[in-house]
Amino acid sequence: MPGDVNYYLKKATKKDKHLIILQYKYRGLKFVYSVGESVEKKHWNESKQRVKSNTTTTKDGQYSLNDLLDKLEEVLLSTYRKELVNGIPARTKLKEALDNFLYQNHDAPEKPSFFKLMDQFIKGVIKNREGEDKSYHTTKVYLTVKNHLLEFERQTKYPVDFATVTLDFYRKYINYLSEKKLAQNTKAKHIQVIKAVMNEAFDLKYTANVDYRHKKFKAAWQESDAVYLTDQEIMKLYRHDLSANKRLEQVRDLFVFGCYVGLRYSDSSTVKPGNIIATHSENGATEYYIKMLTGKTKELVVIPCNPVVLEIFEKYKASPNKLPRPLSNQKFNDYIKEACREAKLTEKGRLATEPELELCDCISSHTGRRSFATNLYLEGFPIIDLMRVTGHRTEKSFMKYIRHTKLDTAKRLNEHIKKSWEKKILRIA
Repeated sequence: MPGDVNYYLKKATKKDKHLIILQYKYRGLKFVYSVGESVEKKHWNESKQRVKSNTTTTKDGQYSLNDLLDKLEEVLLSTYRKELVNGIPARTKLKEALDNFLYQNHDAPEKPSFFKLMDQFIKGVIKNREGEDKSYHTTKVYLTVKNHLLEFERQTKYPVDFATVTLDFYRKYINYLSEKKLAQNTKAKHIQVIKAVMNEAFDLKYTANVDYRHKKFKAAWQESDAVYLTDQEIMKLYRHDLSANKRLEQVRDLFVFGCYVGLRYSDSSTVKPGNIIATHSENGATEYYIKMLTGKTKELVVIPCNPVVLEIFEKYKASPNKLPRPLSNQKFNDYIKEACREAKLTEKGRLATEPELELCDCISSHTGRRSFATNLYLEGFPIIDLMRVTGHRTEKSFMKYIRHTKLDTAKRLNEHIKKSWEKKILRIA
């Protein structure tokens, strides 16, 4: 069992101030550490071993002094438990953990905290492995995780720093995320971000803590349930007369455009005239392509324009980019569901997790990109070539877009078996 952490005031060298000392006795050893903060004796509660007023701050005015003492105790006990698996913890290990938390290591005064290092990810100072800037979407995720970590720290009084990112922290943080009712994949993303920051800290020699690499320090990704539209369904939607409702008609056209070019909505809604290029085939016919750098991954993609896309361009030729005016993602998602309902895309059972949900209510801006990838994949278009069009860098990330269900596979297998048996019967006959 870990011992008790005690605080006392050192005999004052000045008449009015006493240095706060931390003392920890464990397994026959005694560890003494100067907190680096001083208070007047009249402001100290000896029985509670804390400052009498919670409004008393540290000397830099940034933190409540009592909060700091609470956090130092958490860091010390967390480090003790972690090191205990290797035997009785050395006092140097405990001191290192507290030094890292307080940043009183004069040999490395520039050493940032966990959150300061995280800010470098958010500000784009730390690049991707290839030296490219992180996308706005990625930096926004880091900012979201940071805000959750700060809230977690406030609620639980558990200090988040390099030395404290342990299995104990992991369990507490996962519980916090569960209480917030965040989805499993959101939890997995949080853990992924935390591990990325810790990897950077370890590489920069800001910490020797490798608890975050433990096999239990992970959150499993859950395959999300989503739908795609077949070519027949896309054309049913496109040919449905919505001329009486221009709002739905324009959203429908932009969605169908996305189904046939495979761009993210953030890209398809920002196509510029310069992204539409014309070339001439050997027989002299003019062919059109969309050529652009994607916003999220900064990948250069070149996508052919099929007859439906060209029809949409002609319909909106008065628009600078030959497309309907884009809406916010939220409004787009609301309106496309309306448009799909008008087109009678109301089949149930397309989502395994919500079988009673009608198809139209499963549609969002991202359904277009999924439909593009899935339909071409099922047609047998080579994955490696398809990835060049969608901008995916790995086959694993690309396959997440393929929304062919097990029932769809069974139906295809059934058709294959039927044809196979027909051939066998003909041979026997």
